[in-house]
Amino acid sequence: MLAMDRRDRTDFLRNFYRKYEGAPVLQIDEDSLEMFNEFILTKSFPAAIRRVREHRALGHRTLLITGALDFVVQPLKPLFDEILAPSLEIKGNKYSGRMTHVPPIGETRAASLRTYADENNLDLKESIAYADSTSDLPMLEAVGFPVAVNPETKLATLARRRGWLIENFQPISGSPKKTLPLGSKKE
Repeated sequence: MLAMDRRDRTDFLRNFYRKYEGAPVLQIDEDSLEMFNEFILTKSFPAAIRRVREHRALGHRTLLITGALDFVVQPLKPLFDEILAPSLEIKGNKYSGRMTHVPPIGETRAASLRTYADENNLDLKESIAYADSTSDLPMLEAVGFPVAVNPETKLATLARRRGWLIENFQPISGSPKKTLPLGSKKE
């Protein structure tokens, strides 16, 4: 799966999301809310949440564009004016495992941003975008004020060369580190 992710993130997500085939919608919605709460408690970046709130207080329109499924990021809805996220097709009361549209990642994310700006009469040269990965480079290049947040090495290098702002948001202090299950010790 990791090799596939490196080749094409869309194919990776399409393959990964197939695992939801036959999953009951109600159960997944409940589970995702519970998992989101756990995620927020262990991985939250308070400065990022504050930043979104500051933008809204200044009257800025806030938009989250993510490759995460809509039901996963639904609890973030109160923070943003809008969220653009992929959805899974529903048949009856179960997910089919197929996405309803291409997830907004890479160039598709930038195209989604441009479409959104056009539809809402927004000037991207007066807009700010935050991203952590070079896969988001097209989106960062589309705005007047790109910000690299906790950037991967390649994006940090590009951001420095281009004079972009680099931010490093810290997780909640004292939050537990997630560890991989490695099995029991051999004795």
